[in-house]
Amino acid sequence: MARSARPAMNSKPYKTAYELRDMIVDRARALYGPWPAGMTLFVFDDAYGWTASISRPVSEADDFYRTCTLDVIAALRTRYDLDAPRLRPDEFF
Repeated sequence: MARSARPAMNSKPYKTAYELRDMIVDRARALYGPWPAGMTLFVFDDAYGWTASISRPVSEADDFYRTCTLDVIAALRTRYDLDAPRLRPDEFF
């Protein structure tokens, strides 16, 4: 007798891109000080869930801040999923 396949349960809570961005910035500020002027952060849906992109640094201090913030992003990716609309396969075309 064949067993029916159950869809995988997602145990990670969902956050919007705005919520994730705010969490990243708040955590970075708490750990590393004020967010550098001119540094931008984008959170977006990708093929693996979500990712974030930070603008290129303009100084060595910004580079350190950016690198440390990328570690914050990596940690949050393991804890949260992006709450984004998903298209059904019949909606692609």
